[in-house]
Amino acid sequence: MSIRIRELSGVSILDIDGNIDINSADIIEAVGLLAGRGSLNIIINLENVDLVDYSGLSILAVAYKSAVNHKGRLKFIHVPLSVIELFKVVKLDNVLEIYPDESSAIASFSEMPLSDLHLRRRYQRLETHIKVSYSIIGGMKKPEIFEGVALNISAAGVYIYTKSIFPLNSPLNISLTLPSANKRIETDGRVIYLADKEIQPHSFPGMGVAFAHLNTKKEKLIVDFIEKNVTHRADYL
Repeated sequence: MSIRIRELSGVSILDIDGNIDINSADIIEAVGLLAGRGSLNIIINLENVDLVDYSGLSILAVAYKSAVNHKGRLKFIHVPLSVIELFKVVKLDNVLEIYPDESSAIASFSEMPLSDLHLRRRYQRLETHIKVSYSIIGGMKKPEIFEGVALNISAAGVYIYTKSIFPLNSPLNISLTLPSANKRIETDGRVIYLADKEIQPHSFPGMGVAFAHLNTKKEKLIVDFIEKNVTHRADYL
């Protein structure tokens, strides 16, 4: 991964190339240095990013928090669809500001703050309050069952509000019932994100879990459930 920093219309733009993963802490350092020297309007350009994994999500969240702690604002542009979906699963789409290009992001710095913005989403998802049970996948004959609440769900994964969290990359077995459909969904998943108390106080503690091996039938059940119950259509960037 490499970072190129440039200035445009009083905004610092970080052009990222390559993968954002556990070795990408330079992003946090770059944002911290910019904000620390008074460059409080920052954009991260992900146009040339090939992959963001679960460690990369945490790095982007910490970079965002670093900007906010310096009273700055950090926005993202050219975010790949796969990364948008990860943001959605872990509820970061409710926190991060995402724009399609430089011009719209730069213009937004003169607009209202994040707390007043209606964030647009590329993928449909449903805010829920569904009970979820889950267990760690391992060698135990009778694994302990934990319970939580799904605060959102999509065909890609679920965000679980719970005190019983597991480390990143932990394999889980997930079980939940889609209320109006009265359909039980059981599938495997993997922890890809742990909530940050400072930037997600209303959904902490919790974890984002990406579904794994979700078959076509189960995926259709989730998509149909969302289509039936969603109160508004997501905007597309």
